[in-house]
Amino acid sequence: MSEVADQVKQVCETNFAPVEFVECIDESDGCGAKLRLTIASDVFDKVPLIQRHRKVQKILNEAGLGMDQIHAITIKAWTIEQYRKKQAA
Repeated sequence: MSEVADQVKQVCETNFAPVEFVECIDESDGCGAKLRLTIASDVFDKVPLIQRHRKVQKILNEAGLGMDQIHAITIKAWTIEQYRKKQAA
């Protein structure tokens, strides 16, 4: 895992606690950090999908992990219940 991916994971674990699961995979192909983030936290309960993504992006920007550090990011932000259902399927 890259340093940026490690930082993203740590920021999410801290800011969306308690979390059931956080994974940040570096899928970079040489043109900047390209990440795939999966996070499961009840912080996202009753929050529409677009607002979940905006929350994550806001937290990352505040931590200095904005577009100057991350070229592209795919975000899967689920509640713990949603995460458990996907794991069981």
